Amino acid sequence: MTYSFIKPRKKPILTLFIKIWAALFIFGIVFIIFMYFLYLTKIAFVSHSIKKQKEEVVKMQKEIKDNENLYQILLNKSKIANNIKDQNEIAKKSLKNLFDIVVQTGSITLESVDQEKDSLQLIGVTPTMEMFSLLLETPLKSIFDQSNTTYYRLSNGWYRFVSISKKNTGGCCDER
Repeated sequence: MTYSFIKPRKKPILTLFIKIWAALFIFGIVFIIFMYFLYLTKIAFVSHSIKKQKEEVVKMQKEIKDNENLYQILLNKSKIANNIKDQNEIAKKSLKNLFDIVVQTGSITLESVDQEKDSLQLIGVTPTMEMFSLLLETPLKSIFDQSNTTYYRLSNGWYRFVSISKKNTGGCCDER
């Protein structure tokens, strides 16, 4: 005896509904894993970019420090150059005044003038040692650190002089 008019069918373990839910569940897990790896990749790129930017910042800071050092060196050289220029201007004016004195007196005659970096050699003739001492030796001593003059008496009573004036270039100590 049968109570049913249809023949029984075997029920599958996995129904269509379960298959759809399983597919959606697997798709969700794969999507989450994909997003996780995408997120890790993005973090790796950002981390690499940050590392690169930090290296550039360190490089820029080093360049800035080097440029500041170069600026200080150039500033010091500029000060030294201006100082030398000022000293040269003073020496130039003093020597011009000295030569103007020689021209104005008319009695002191210069035969040769030899100027080097830190020295000046004058050779000439003067009527008296005192005239040379008053008119030329005093200005020479004000310009240079050392001034030595040697006199040779000529047959006419005048004096040939050789004056060597030097400026100390030691740099550490100025005894004036």
